[in-house]
Amino acid sequence: MAATTIEFRLERELQFRIGGEHSTGKLFVGDVTWQEDKQRWACHFSMAHVHPEVAKLYGADPLAAVVNTLDFLSILIRGSEDDGLVVWWQTEGDHAGITFPLSEGKKWQEVPPKFR
Repeated sequence: MAATTIEFRLERELQFRIGGEHSTGKLFVGDVTWQEDKQRWACHFSMAHVHPEVAKLYGADPLAAVVNTLDFLSILIRGSEDDGLVVWWQTEGDHAGITFPLSEGKKWQEVPPKFR
């Protein structure tokens, strides 16, 4: 396998309200690496106050690893919100901007049948 690491770093400054106290922290997604022992690609991530330690999620290829990571983060954020944490990016209630509105809105169903 030629490339074993795809280096990149995406960060987003997030706002948190925990027990009535406001704070900020980083969301990080980055570096996709080939994990020989798992025969899978791993995408690294962390999120202040929720999952501050860097962890990995896996996929069959680099894109699958990134997609799985973003999907997991979306679930993690919403679950944390259900537990009482308030987290946002631009406006309160935006789920840290880790949403997929086209998919969540089932926009594919709005495509006229002749274009499917």
